Formats: sequence, C-alpha cells, structure tokens
Amino acid sequence: MSGKSNDEQQQPAPRRGKALEALARAERQVFTRPALKFAKAQVKFLLTQAKGSTKALAERLGVSRRTVERYRAGKLTTPQKHLHAALVEGTESDRQPQVRAQAREQAATSSGMMVDVTAHFGVTCKGSSDDGRERQITTAISPT
Repeated sequence: MSGKSNDEQQQPAPRRGKALEALARAERQVFTRPALKFAKAQVKFLLTQAKGSTKALAERLGVSRRTVERYRAGKLTTPQKHLHAALVEGTESDRQPQVRAQAREQAATSSGMMVDVTAHFGVTCKGSSDDGRERQITTAISPT
C-alpha cells in the first residue's frame, strides 16, 4: 500500500493551469485594439518585443531563423498549425500590457470579477436518476 486513503488516490489534483488560462482569456477580452491577424504583422510585433533578434524569436517559436526572416519579408504568409498557435499565443500574451494592468487593478480593487465554471456533479450510476449532470455555475468574486 502506498499509505494514502482511497479518497486521496481517486481524486485528481486541482489544475491551476486551466484557471490561469481562463484568467488570461478574460484579460484578452478587455483589449481595446483588435488582435493582429496576419503572420507578417505578428512576426514584426514579436521581433520588436525581442529587440530585433531573429535568433531569440526563432527559439521562442520553435522554427529556424530563416523562417522568421521569410515571414518578416512577407515571402511566407500561411504558417503551419504549431507556428500559428505560437504566433497567436505570443502576440496575445505580449500586447497591451497597460490595458491588462488596468483590468487587473480594477478587478483587485473595485469591481472584483465574475467566474463562470462548467462542472460535472453527481454519482456515476448509468441509467438511474442519480447519473451525473453537467452544470454551469456563475458567481461574482469580491476583490477582497
């Protein structure tokens, strides 16, 4: 035996990552300017964040330095799925830091925030009325 009770072994640990991703999505909703849509614009923005270093940006995106240069020049326009995801994530995480800071400050001081969660409640017993159901819970969280 491992020394843990059955309850400890069966219950999954809470996932902080999902909560942090949800908070990041909420921050992106307060942006005042639309997201960059084209790969060339995204690469140019990320290059300014990397202080013009194509090597640093290539390492961050997981591509070659030459690929970054091709997107900057506009010779490549449609990125592969993994590169597209990295470009979107990179631009969304670095854009409008002051707007993001203001949203955090407002949530922490005056208005708090709304949390919307979808969860599965009930006993898993197929075919009975006790079968688990998915519920959506929305609640306001005070800044304190």
